[in-house]
Amino acid sequence: MRRVPWIAVALLAIVAASLYWGFSQMRLKNQFLTRLENTYQRAFHELSFNMGAIDSELAKATVTSTPEQAMIRLSAVWRQAYAAQEKIGQIPLGVVELQSTERFLARLGDAVLSIASTGVLPNEQERDMLEQLRAQARELSNSLIALQASVLGNNLRWTTLEVQTLNDTAPRDSQVMGQFRLVEDQVQQFPEVSFGEHVNVAKPPAIAVTAEPITAEAAMEKAREFVVDLGADLQVISQEEVIEAEVPHYTFTFAHPAGNNRRITVEVVRNGGRVFQMFNERTPSQPILSIADAQQRAEQYVAAKGIDSVVLLGVEEWGDSAVFTFCHEENGMLFYPDLLRVRISQDNGEILSYEGNGYTMYHRKRGNFPEGLTGAEAAKRLNNSLTVVGTSQRVVIFDRRGVEVMCWEFAVQRGNENFLIYINALNGREENIVRLDARPMPTIPAWTTFR
Repeated sequence: MRRVPWIAVALLAIVAASLYWGFSQMRLKNQFLTRLENTYQRAFHELSFNMGAIDSELAKATVTSTPEQAMIRLSAVWRQAYAAQEKIGQIPLGVVELQSTERFLARLGDAVLSIASTGVLPNEQERDMLEQLRAQARELSNSLIALQASVLGNNLRWTTLEVQTLNDTAPRDSQVMGQFRLVEDQVQQFPEVSFGEHVNVAKPPAIAVTAEPITAEAAMEKAREFVVDLGADLQVISQEEVIEAEVPHYTFTFAHPAGNNRRITVEVVRNGGRVFQMFNERTPSQPILSIADAQQRAEQYVAAKGIDSVVLLGVEEWGDSAVFTFCHEENGMLFYPDLLRVRISQDNGEILSYEGNGYTMYHRKRGNFPEGLTGAEAAKRLNNSLTVVGTSQRVVIFDRRGVEVMCWEFAVQRGNENFLIYINALNGREENIVRLDARPMPTIPAWTTFR
């Protein structure tokens, strides 16, 4: 019986320790929520500031009379647009997604950066575009200012709203949440601003697929011809016409006779009937062929498909196979938009894939390019700290506006780093700089590198 007081004391001690631990955890939780709340509040109010700054800088850009001021103001707009996108990602809206607002900011940033990178004053078309963007940015900024007032007036706590959203108890009729939805709806209703052909906010148009459409039957024959060397007895097991795509096309799936579940997919452009992709679902086994033998097989395959005047740019070994990248060549000039890739299995030389997206979309007959600068003259535009490695090469690339330009390509070194420098052959402008990875590169960059 004498042990009872000691047991009571022990229980009291345990209870006290539990209470202390509980209060400590609650204090830590409250500290964490306070820090998180401050982060959310700062992100929202900085977003409102960013939008106001975009409006202000766009206004200055439309009245400037010097290229230097235009570059300064447009670069500031780009920085603010980038910062605004970052702040949107930091706001825990949950049930309200500002995807349209984020896309608008991305398009705005791409547009102004493209204009700023020219180094000259915006032309009349570009000024009109900037005015339209400014009007939309001002409208969005005013909405955020009103929303900011509601947030402050309602003493909104983002962390509370986040917890309610996770528990599906967030008030659907909340004034603040309703205003956020109005902001998103407002952006969705913005009239589409025509960025014109000079502003590269998307991929350049597929200029080589404007031929007359072909029927599904004609496309199937082209697909069969493309895979005949993979088996004359291949059977079509499915076909589909894809209209809502960057390049409308037909997709055909072939299979070998019964007992072999391997599939081969071929995609044929609807306009003109070029095959632009083929995938062979086969995993290669132990390699037997050398890279040189696989290269010869790839070159024979490309030639057999009627694709001539291409040169090999690079090779990459990949899973008991080799990927060969080819580029169109004409009069000693490389056309980087016209790329295609062929993957060869090193166990038996079978074609595992063909990717002719660039060649299909952009290859065409081009006119003569002006002579412009010589290689020696273009080399004088390089930074003096660089060492040119090898010979220069005339190439055609897409510039930041999605327009084909002729350049001199220089492989250069500085210390242990390697770069490709592209100097415009007509005006001597440095169009782009590509830093080369130490690892083997499968290709010299195509248009996507120049965004």
